[in-house]
Parts: sequence; structure tokens; C-alpha cells
Amino acid sequence: MPSDMLRMICIWFISCFIGLCPVYKALAQPVSPRNDSVKVIYIIHADSLIGIQKKDSDITKLMGRVILQQGNTLFSCDSAYKNNTLNIVDAYGHIHINQADSVHAYGDYLHYLGNEKIATLSGHVRLQDAQMTLYTETLTYDLDKHVARYQQGGRLVSQQTTLTSQSATYYTDLHQAFFQYRVRLKDPQYTLSTDSLAYHTDTHTAYFVAPTVIHLQDSATIIHTRDGYYNTDAGEAMFASRSVITDSSQMTTADSLFYFREKGMGVAKGNVIWRDTSRKVTVLAGYAETHDQTHTLLATQQPLLIYQMKNDTLYTAADTLFSGIVSRNDTLQSRHTTNNSQQATDSLRQDSTTIRYFSAFHHVRIYSDSLQAVADSMYYSFADSTFRFYTRPVVWIGNYQLNGDTIHLMTQNQQAKELQLIENAMIVNQIGRGMFNQVKGRTIYGYFRDNHLDWMHVNGNAESVYYVQDDQGAFIGINKVSCAVIDIYFKDQKVYRVSFRGEPAGAMSPIKGANLQDYMLRNFSWQADRRPHSKEELLQSSPGAWKFFQSNENMP
Repeated sequence: MPSDMLRMICIWFISCFIGLCPVYKALAQPVSPRNDSVKVIYIIHADSLIGIQKKDSDITKLMGRVILQQGNTLFSCDSAYKNNTLNIVDAYGHIHINQADSVHAYGDYLHYLGNEKIATLSGHVRLQDAQMTLYTETLTYDLDKHVARYQQGGRLVSQQTTLTSQSATYYTDLHQAFFQYRVRLKDPQYTLSTDSLAYHTDTHTAYFVAPTVIHLQDSATIIHTRDGYYNTDAGEAMFASRSVITDSSQMTTADSLFYFREKGMGVAKGNVIWRDTSRKVTVLAGYAETHDQTHTLLATQQPLLIYQMKNDTLYTAADTLFSGIVSRNDTLQSRHTTNNSQQATDSLRQDSTTIRYFSAFHHVRIYSDSLQAVADSMYYSFADSTFRFYTRPVVWIGNYQLNGDTIHLMTQNQQAKELQLIENAMIVNQIGRGMFNQVKGRTIYGYFRDNHLDWMHVNGNAESVYYVQDDQGAFIGINKVSCAVIDIYFKDQKVYRVSFRGEPAGAMSPIKGANLQDYMLRNFSWQADRRPHSKEELLQSSPGAWKFFQSNENMP
């Protein structure tokens, strides 16, 4: 009996010694780097271990400051069960996975498939590399493919940017994350919400792949997009697929939108629509630029300005449109003196700090139901609600052509109020073949009522040529008069009374045998071929943008 007992004790001692050999070997020898393709999991350290034999498995129980190694990856924990048969580890407490000193994972529990190199961590999970830290409760990490996933909600923090979502996939070698379902991004510059988002942690760039709403910090700007990117490091963004940018009073959309923070500049390309909702102004163009510091807008590639007035809409086409702002004080100092000072004061009260203006350059054409105009350049300011036309300007109102070296059209309450023809002013009305009623003077002032001409005041070296008709409408004579002042009164958009003041001189000549060319006043020029005849004629310059504008008139 004693000899049998002694034999059992010896067998037990030998088996324990053999089971401990790997531990002693690991503790006694330095660990040399191994190729990461190696699937063997080595025991580097444990305060104690126990070998467990099961029917189909050889299991080692490790306890106390456990360290395991597979290739260039170290695993540490409080305790673990290592299934030597299946090459699986279940680890508990203070889990730390160190993959080549580049990626670190932490948790409360680890289930690791050694052959597949797939780790499943749970409980206060944290995945960390040089660019980001990811937090979740359950994480699957493929160490071979360098892919981490969570499905039950998580958070990624990269410098000052925080992203949350229901699920996500992170590629540790590419530093790219893909988020899905209830995605939220918070950054000092902006916040966004979407259902799908790609994010590069090394460049801090968000890529939009689904309908996304972005709120810029410290502003009322909101961006609706589904395609593009935003790089916070470079301060650059691109929004495609007809993205829309809105703030408290403006809206911009285009085929592609770009923003450059360092330059403070935004660029819109392709079927651009810019709208100032507070002033009911819209700009269509093929290309546009905005600048933050100067609050300016430059539109080219067949731009079109649309100004919605009270009972009419004014369409302005040109080679280039430009808009900017000036301070109220600058406007007050530089404003041209007009008879409409109260109107300008009322307009200024709408904005106590800045006033927006628009300029149009080269081949300016304007169409509205009540008037049409052409010029080489145009300037409009909300300070006095006045359109100013320069270089060969012509305005048409009904059947009347109005010329001058410079033309001013004042509006009030979004209706035509006053018209000024400055220097070499002339009004022409064709009443028959080769026959033109004409009024000429140094300056001509026209006054509107209900958006229609009410009367006109011709001042300085006034001249007129008027074809006289009998009660049956037959032409019987030509009346040519010169005087200091001529007043013309309209009724139903037709002249019904003319008043000559200041010693008028002239005579009426019979029309029979008259040479009509002799009755053309100096600088007479009939320019009907320059007159725009419809808004469609102007809209041909931006057909694509107009199509989008019509289909999105009620957009923000």
C-alpha cells in the first residue's frame, strides 16, 4: 500500500512539472519576435496555472498577471482559459491586447479565436491607435485583417471630433471608419446627423454617403447633402448631388459646392441657385463665388438675377453679376442725392448695420411685365432701392423707348416709383412707319402710379416732335416745339395731355409732302432690336438652373 501511494505521488509530481515547463521556459528566456502569421499562442507569464484534461480538449487555466503572445501581438489579463486543442482563449479582467505597439484594445472579457485571429471583447471596451479612441460595450476585432466592428452602439473620439452610431467598422491599418444608423458627429466647427458616414481619422475627413444634415457652429448655416466630404484639418469641403446650404436669410444650391476655410471662400459650380429670401432676390448661374470677410457674391457663366417685386418680377441677365455689402454709414455718405430721400431712409431701417447691393457688367438685359431695359452695366442698392444703368442704356415702358447717358429707376415697396433720364434724355414712341413722337431734354423725370407711368417732367432745352391726328385717327400734321419745360401726362398708359412751359416756340407743319427724316431730333436712335421681348429670352442663358429653380421654388 505505501509503495502504491508513493508511485501515485511521483506520477502527479512529474505531470505537474511537465505542465509547468512552458511557463518556466518563457520566464527564463527573452521573447524573440515572431512572424504574425504564426497561429501558436505562447504563454509568457502567469502567477499560476493548472492543466485541465477534458474528453476532447486540453485546457490550461492561467491565473494572475497573465501574458500571452501570438506573433507580434501580446495579450494580458487577470485570468484565462487556454484551449490548446482548439487554439481558443477566454480571458477575464483588465484585458489588454497590444498589436505591434500600434493598436491597443481593452475590455473586461475576451473570447479569442487563435486560428482566425478574431477577438471579441465585451465590458467597457476601448480600442485605441495613434489617431483615435473607440468606446463600446461589445467589439469584434479581426487582428489579421485589421478590422474592428461594433453593432450595439459606440463612440469614436479623434482629437476634438466625436462620432456616435449604432454600428461601425474601423480599419486600423487604413485609419478609416464607416458608421451606420443614427450617426452623430460633433466637432468644434460643425455637427452632423445621418444614417451612413465614412470618416478618416488620420486626415479628420468626413465623407457623406447618405442624406446628411450639417449644422455649422456659431452660425445659422445648415447644409443638406448626400455626397461629398468635409476636412476639418485643411478646412476644405465639397458637397455634390445638388446639396443645399441655408442660413437665416440665404440659400445656395448647385451641382457641386466647395468651401475653403483658409481663403474664406465658397465656390458653386453647375446650375447654381443663390437666393436671398429676405429680399426676394435669386441669382442663377453656371459658376459663383462667395467670400466670407467681404460677404460678396460673384456669378459668371450666363448669370441671371431674379428680383420678385410686389406685382411684378424683374429678370436681369449679364456677363457677370456681383453682389456685396456696405455699412449704413458708408451708404449715407456716398448715396446720390435724389428726390426720394424718405424712401431711402425707410429702406435703411430694414438693416441697421449693412446694405446689400448688386452690380451687373456687360450686355445687361432686363425684362419685366411693366418695363424692359438694356445697358452695358447696372448697379442696384437696397439703400435707396434704385437701379442705375450706365453706358448706352435704354428703357422701354409699354410703347415708349427712353434713352439717356445714365438712367436711374427708383422703386418703393417693390414697385416702380420714379425714373430719371440724365443727360441727352429722350423719349420715343413709334406711331407709324417712319413716324416717331419724340421728347428730348437735358434730364427727364418720370413718375409712376400703381407701377404704371403717371406723368413725366422734361427739363432743360426741351424739344418735342408730335404727330397730330384727327378724330378718325388720320395724321394731319407734325408739331415741333422747343421750350424750357415740357410735362407729359398719361392715362391708360397713353399720352392724353402735354404741357409746354417757359416761352414755347414752334409750329405745326402739314404731314403731306413732309420729309420725315427732317423731324428726327438730334441723337435720335430707334433701338427696338435691342429690346428683350420675354423672360424666356433671358432664361435661355441659364436653362439648367432655371429648371432646378422652378422645381424647387419652395425649398428653404
